[in-house]
Amino acid sequence: MSRRLLPFVAAAVLLSACTGDEGPELATAEVGPAEVVQTVAAPAELAPAARAPVTADVAGEVVELAVSDGDRVVAGEVLMQLASEQLERQVEQAEQAVEAARSAGATAAGAGAAPDLVPVVGSLRGQLDTLLPELVGALDAQVGAAEAALESAVIGVVEASEAGDEVRAELVAALEDSDVVAAVDGLDLDALATGPDVSAAVATLEQARDAVTQSRAGLARAQGSFREASQELAEVETGLAQQTAATEAAQAAAVEAQVAEAEAALTAVEERLDELTIVAPISGVVELERGGTSPVPGDGLNGLDGLGGLGDTAGQLGDGAFDGLGGLGGAGDGVERALRVGSQVGPGQLVATVFDLSSFTVEVEVDEIDVVEVAVGQPVTVTVDAFPAETLHGEVDRIAIEPLRDAAGGARYPISVELTEIPSQVELRVGLTAAVEIEVARVDADLAVPTSALLRRGDAEVVYAVRDGVAEEIPVELVAIGDEEAAIEGRIEAGETVVTTGVELVADGDEVEVDR
Repeated sequence: MSRRLLPFVAAAVLLSACTGDEGPELATAEVGPAEVVQTVAAPAELAPAARAPVTADVAGEVVELAVSDGDRVVAGEVLMQLASEQLERQVEQAEQAVEAARSAGATAAGAGAAPDLVPVVGSLRGQLDTLLPELVGALDAQVGAAEAALESAVIGVVEASEAGDEVRAELVAALEDSDVVAAVDGLDLDALATGPDVSAAVATLEQARDAVTQSRAGLARAQGSFREASQELAEVETGLAQQTAATEAAQAAAVEAQVAEAEAALTAVEERLDELTIVAPISGVVELERGGTSPVPGDGLNGLDGLGGLGDTAGQLGDGAFDGLGGLGGAGDGVERALRVGSQVGPGQLVATVFDLSSFTVEVEVDEIDVVEVAVGQPVTVTVDAFPAETLHGEVDRIAIEPLRDAAGGARYPISVELTEIPSQVELRVGLTAAVEIEVARVDADLAVPTSALLRRGDAEVVYAVRDGVAEEIPVELVAIGDEEAAIEGRIEAGETVVTTGVELVADGDEVEVDR
């Protein structure tokens, strides 16, 4: 970064010690105004606007490469296509599981969870409601007829007995008034007046009528039992209907859940099939990954024909039988290659990187002592090692919260610089090294001295002002410090002279002769 030098007047001076011995030559300068620019310098590296790693989500074999190193792609563009027999088998199995779940559901729906007893109970209740009322009604009619007949019989017996008594009484009276009694020898009118005893018959009829009454009571109880039985059958029928409906609903829900689970598994596997198509996450320039090994026929111990049967032994033991023997047991030739058709990739493996080269940032690591002076938005001057004659400009874009730690435990804070001015003839590339100067302060100072005039004394900065030929130690406060000059405050004025060379040899009170 360019610096505007102070209009310091330097002169050779001679320091005379109290002993009178001739001291070392010193240089002085005049305190005056200047623009002081304080910077923080650090090494840096160029980075693209964005870098998006591309990984394989599933394991598979590369069956198609749609791009090559350096191709420009847009976000969502297909980079490569993988194939996976394992995933295809999983899809087939998931499809079979869905079909099996649907078939099981249809079978269960047709068969039912258990025999349906509702129609049986309903039929039984229907028969009971149809037959019993008729039977009870017939019995009721028969009992009523028996009751009526017995009642008529009792009445008839009583009436007949009474009529007979009247007839006998009339007959006895007529006989008593006639000569028949005298003419008939042995005729007993008292015996003739007394009729047959019908009380026993009446009692029998009354007993029969009581029996019929008891039958009617039994019939009434039978009618009550019938009604209770009918009600119980109705409740059983309702309960069975509800239970059957609940069972069918539970069975349908279980079947539906099984089908849904199988379909969800199928969808998940089909989505994993989509992951076999690898696309660009961002727009930019693609670079296929290197660092893997590709199989080469004939390599490895299986290809060591003629070595005492060693190759046959390896073939019998299987791949990897001699892994670790100096690399002889592997299936590859150990040569790093970019991905190509036929390469095997694993889940999570890096297969490519897409770089957004539309712009560049400068990545800097600033020491913990200097980072406290750095702020977002500060101007930055960048010099790229590959273009030493060119100057790039930018500004601080981001300061990391957490530092990096080196082996000694020191902290370095990552800082990103956004480039705002790049010469047209400069063609930047990822990873180019550079040096940056971050402008942390710019002061139009009334009091400025060369940085060489500053001397650390304990915890303070001091300068030696030459006053009346004597060096006087003046404590000062640093306002800003640049590469060549520093802005200060203290008991010193513009126009005064300070020692700039050999200042470490000067003591307070030394005589200093300034050659003007």
